[in-house]
Amino acid sequence: MKATPGIKRAFVIVALFMMFQQITGINIPFYYGPTVIANLHIFGSTSGTYLSNAVFGIEASSILAIINVLATLIGFRLIDSYGRRSLGLLGYAGMAFFDILGTVLYLSHIEIGLLIGFAGFIVFFAFGVGGTGWLIQGEYFPTQYRGLYASLIAVVDWISNFAIIELFPVMHIDIGLGYTMAVFGILSIMAVITFYFIMPETKNKSVEEINDMFEKNQLKDVKNAAESGKSPNAGNK
Repeated sequence: MKATPGIKRAFVIVALFMMFQQITGINIPFYYGPTVIANLHIFGSTSGTYLSNAVFGIEASSILAIINVLATLIGFRLIDSYGRRSLGLLGYAGMAFFDILGTVLYLSHIEIGLLIGFAGFIVFFAFGVGGTGWLIQGEYFPTQYRGLYASLIAVVDWISNFAIIELFPVMHIDIGLGYTMAVFGILSIMAVITFYFIMPETKNKSVEEINDMFEKNQLKDVKNAAESGKSPNAGNK
């Protein structure tokens, strides 16, 4: 099954969204959270035994996981009202803000700032970014292409996840936790800039309308076409 130009344009946006979803560091608090948090000098977490520190880290990470679930439920209720593009941009912007906030507080020796950064980051990811990528994957591709491209998107997602999970320990050792969070903040800012220019709003649009929009517009024009409801470059493939 040969992909049309519109399918390729749709794939670029969804693949980038899923890549940024992972490389901005969402799984770091869940994969490495117990170890990282247990070593922070907050709530006496480093003054007890190794076991008590480990338990503290697991408890704090469990709270972050609960925050993730609750914020995701909020996102599901908001996405049809506020739109995919709006929530996606807000999500990445909020993630960037809390990454930078956590960096500043942590480097200022206010180590609880790292937990604040993690919590805020997770909230904005969960309601603005986490569900949006999987939703647009289902909306952007016509039925006959959806299975194939869902598989390709999953490959992009997991490769990106693997890469950042393998890189985090190296970054943690080489540049420290604070500056690692700053890197994730910069990546989140890059995501905001990228999707501001290329991501269309597909709220209240059918799959057929979305496919037509991608087919009749160059990648750089898709966003404007969605906003105007027109196809300014119709026929330009």
